Amino acid sequence: MPPEKLERNELSAALGARRELGPQYELELAESLVDRVNSVIDARLEARKSRRPPLDWAQMTLGLGSMALSVPLVAIVSSNGGGTIGLLMVFGVVAFVNVAYVLTRALHRPE
Repeated sequence: MPPEKLERNELSAALGARRELGPQYELELAESLVDRVNSVIDARLEARKSRRPPLDWAQMTLGLGSMALSVPLVAIVSSNGGGTIGLLMVFGVVAFVNVAYVLTRALHRPE
C-alpha cells in the first residue's frame, strides 16, 4: 500500500544524498523523489474515489418514472378541465413521493 503522506525529512534526505553523491546522481534522485510524490498523490486520489457514495439507481428510476407518469397525468387533468388546482395536485403528489423517498433514504442510511 502506498504511503499517504510525504514527510519533510524525505526531501531533506534526498537533498543530502545529492550533496554526498554529487551532481552525477541528481537525475536518479530527482526521479525517485518524483515517483514518491506520484505514489502519494495516487494514494490520495484513490482514497477520495473510494469515499464517493455509490450511484443510487432506485432514486434515479423514481425520478425518471415520476417524470414519465406526470406527463400523462397532466394531459388527463388538462383535458378534463382540472385547471390550475388539478395541475398543482399532480405535481404536489409527485413531489411528495420523491421527497418522502429521499428523506427515508437519508434517515436510514448506514454510516
